Amino acid sequence: MDPVLLSAVDEILRRHPGEPLALRARRVLDGPTRVAVRGRRGTGRDTLARALRDRLGVDPIVPGDDLDDADAWCHAIVGWPRSEDVEALRRLPADRTVVVLTKSDALGDPELAADRARECAAVLGMPVHPVSAVLGCVNLSADEVAFLHAMVDADEPVPSMAAAFVSGDADERRLRTGLLRRLDQYGLLVAVDEIAIAREEGRRIDADDLHRLLIAESGFAALRLVLDAMDAAVDAHRRDVVIGLLDRLAATGVDRDPIEAMLAQVGR
Repeated sequence: MDPVLLSAVDEILRRHPGEPLALRARRVLDGPTRVAVRGRRGTGRDTLARALRDRLGVDPIVPGDDLDDADAWCHAIVGWPRSEDVEALRRLPADRTVVVLTKSDALGDPELAADRARECAAVLGMPVHPVSAVLGCVNLSADEVAFLHAMVDADEPVPSMAAAFVSGDADERRLRTGLLRRLDQYGLLVAVDEIAIAREEGRRIDADDLHRLLIAESGFAALRLVLDAMDAAVDAHRRDVVIGLLDRLAATGVDRDPIEAMLAQVGR
């Protein structure tokens, strides 16, 4: 955050409370990184946005929101890139864009997901990062965690077909359906395996432990490093946006001389 710009914007707001351009400039300078989540329909954009917020502390911008103040871009693909993915990425700033292979857990193996991401990267000409958005925002209830323990007690396997998992009376089917929605098949396998391993070691995994283990499988820790590496580009972008807003404000006659002097100082 540029202290000179921040001080100038705060001074303008002190003299002109409610000035729209100054208020927008203050929003641009402040707050977490605003990441526009994009991708084709069916790529799980809303779930990805929740995982970005929950795991990385960014402010996601989803389709339908105003893109004007986006600091960075997260483009989601599923399976293989399509021509519309290539075209969309061409229009985005390379130094502030990350591509994710979301729903990577559907491949069933982290190594397979990593291989697929590398193959997608070769097509797109830029890195692709495998993530599981579902596991990135996992939040199981106490009843769901207890049910997973009961599955291990009963030595119940996780079936290969989701429909085979949803069984029992109405309440049990509802609980099983919720688990599938929150974890998908890969998350179920990880949860049951971790509970079983802990039990063999004389430990019992509680909800917090299970959440940590599942989140560790989501790929968002690696994605954090990618977004952190964009900090300098994001700061430069925010600076350019604020200078443009102050230019527009000066053109309206509001604090023209002080703004022009400040812009000369920061070197627009």
